[in-house]
Amino acid sequence: MRITLNKILNYSLDGFKDFKESLLNKDAWYYLGIHDVKLRYRRSIIGPWWVTISTLILVIALGFLWSKLFNTEIREYMPFFTIGYIFWTFFLNQTTDSLIGFTQFSEIIKQINLPYPVFLNRILLRNIVALLHNFVVMFLVIYFVGDGLNSNSIWFFPGFIVILFLLIPYSVILAFLATRFRDLSPAIMSVMQILFFFTPIIWQPNILPERYFFALDFNPIFHALEIVRSPLLGQVPPLHSYIIVLTISLILWLVSVFILGRFKKRLVYWI
Repeated sequence: MRITLNKILNYSLDGFKDFKESLLNKDAWYYLGIHDVKLRYRRSIIGPWWVTISTLILVIALGFLWSKLFNTEIREYMPFFTIGYIFWTFFLNQTTDSLIGFTQFSEIIKQINLPYPVFLNRILLRNIVALLHNFVVMFLVIYFVGDGLNSNSIWFFPGFIVILFLLIPYSVILAFLATRFRDLSPAIMSVMQILFFFTPIIWQPNILPERYFFALDFNPIFHALEIVRSPLLGQVPPLHSYIIVLTISLILWLVSVFILGRFKKRLVYWI
């Protein structure tokens, strides 16, 4: 079927309307997201603080190991690795959960008429809660191992907002594609495993040979990390990283509103 420009606009407006309704319907995704967190740690004495403890143990053990392997001062390496690893885990969890973002709620979708982004907002909220618990680890490392925060750290807040602005449409696109094409999930997870090693998380950009440094410009995860990691390391985030992440975000928003408006009536038959 031929899709005209008028139809594209209509689908996009319809998708934008669903995004708007889902954000306004915050009671649904907020309480459901908090409920997910409570349910996950039910009968646990310290609950989600297990996430903090396990992350703290991991970054201390691997931070000391890799700082020696890379012959880097622990004061410089540990905060870099800790912040990068925690935010990478946040990205990875959001990606993994979004791939089953509709199928895991299939019974609810078949019974209750809710805007589909509600289910992805629910997932994003519970991953933000886990991230907030890991903030404790970041600040412990920054203050007791690193040089602490300074006036440049205020840049973290706009950077984090930009990250959320990116993840909302990103999650919707992943959820639709993975629901329609079930083989896509393992393929994407394989790509994420490769990206982990190609992204400066366990290694620092300054050890990359100068002739290969340009390759980082083609890694969007690197730029997403930079706008939140640099401020916490006391540096002003690079402007071009903001531009790249915002450009990608706008493209994803345009694609996501079209996909949502175009295929939302078919989703119930896919799950």
